[in-house]
Amino acid sequence: MFYKNTALVGLLTVTVATAAAYVLWGPPHKKKTRKKDYAPGLENLGNTCFLNAVLQALAPCQSILDWLSKILLRKHMNKTENYLAYTMLKTLKVLTNKTFHDKDTFCPSEVLNALRSRWVIPDDEQDAHELFHALTQTLAEETGHYPKVLSLFDVSALQSPDNEYQTCKSAVTRSKGLLPVLPRDTDHPFRGHFASQLTCQSCAYCYPVKYDLFDSLSLNIPESHWGPLSLEILLQKFITSETVFNVDCPGCTNKSDNISQTKVVQSTFLKKLSIGKLPQCLCLHIPRTHWLNNNVPVKRFERISFPETLQMDEFIYMGVGSAGEKDRKNWLFGGRASNVNRSLTRLTSSSAAVNLLRALNHHSQTTMNEFLATPALQSAMYSNVQTDVNQNGPNPPKYDLSAHTYRLIAVIEHIGDVVSGHFVSYRRCPTSKSGEKHSDKWLFTSDTVVKKVSLSQVLNSEAYMLFYEKV
Repeated sequence: MFYKNTALVGLLTVTVATAAAYVLWGPPHKKKTRKKDYAPGLENLGNTCFLNAVLQALAPCQSILDWLSKILLRKHMNKTENYLAYTMLKTLKVLTNKTFHDKDTFCPSEVLNALRSRWVIPDDEQDAHELFHALTQTLAEETGHYPKVLSLFDVSALQSPDNEYQTCKSAVTRSKGLLPVLPRDTDHPFRGHFASQLTCQSCAYCYPVKYDLFDSLSLNIPESHWGPLSLEILLQKFITSETVFNVDCPGCTNKSDNISQTKVVQSTFLKKLSIGKLPQCLCLHIPRTHWLNNNVPVKRFERISFPETLQMDEFIYMGVGSAGEKDRKNWLFGGRASNVNRSLTRLTSSSAAVNLLRALNHHSQTTMNEFLATPALQSAMYSNVQTDVNQNGPNPPKYDLSAHTYRLIAVIEHIGDVVSGHFVSYRRCPTSKSGEKHSDKWLFTSDTVVKKVSLSQVLNSEAYMLFYEKV
């Protein structure tokens, strides 16, 4: 009996002492605060790792932040969750420590809700690359509205301070209306242009260059390849020319003996696909799904080596020359370099092809014979020529041979098989709240998990999507 009473008294004494210590000094373990050079993780809202990986990959892209800020300021969008541009800017600022957030995780529900107001997104697993295109397409729809043409009789609209129109001396429409100044930053930083052209192998006739938009480049892994694979090899295969048979050729038709020329002559053409305009931010997609002959999908696990610094000069559009004229390959629509050099004093800016390239930010010049030089070559020939078709800026952009250098900012990796898996991302560290820069350091993010990794770990990852930004 004495033993039990002594034990009870001892137990009461320990309980009272513990309660007093908790009141005086608080809990023994305080909550850990997020380190200043870390980015917060993102909550998984139910199979939303694909969304978290893309948002983390876009966060270190400063061009996206600047573009979204300018768009929201110019469009006067209300700060509402209905706009994807606003919700994305809000989330990206948190992931880059530009907005105060003291928690270890952040909920991206506003971005998901803004997407679901325009897209049907099921609750099961989705693809990160498809989500990226949904993001870019939605942003293009929200921000891609051009101003209307004003009539000179609409006094109230003409006096509005929100309008930017060219003066009557610059250009007017047939109905005497003012033409708007087309904004240069309407397209998002991932918007680029393909350039494709058909060239006859018999007479060297070239069809006009066709431009198509792209937000990312999908680089397929070759079915059979000896040796290691690199990103440069995939890019080379992407722009490799292909032969097209039985194409109508106006050049061969004009040279034929057919006087009436009622029968169109067909010939073999060379089709070359390249990049006509590089974006500010370059997204490269490496598909991993391969379909077997029995229609069974399998995942390809080949490692594709990729550099931290990517040079894209050899992949941009340089024109296709005819056989026997090697000096034509450096000019956009063919022609001899000597012809262009002899005509430097007779420049004109009225060519439709020149206006097209200016709209694509090429700012090329034309000679009297309508031959166009590539931007890299003409930067040395024309240094102070005004080429702004919309009078939209005082100075044209300058091009040089190093204007197409990109720096790796993020990598998205898929872990798992073709049926199910998980998306993670590697991204550069954001600037700390105190202003200390850590862009040379890397983070691994997997939903709420965020940890530091080395550059070698990033370069050895099994890349599914690569994000580069122009330097």
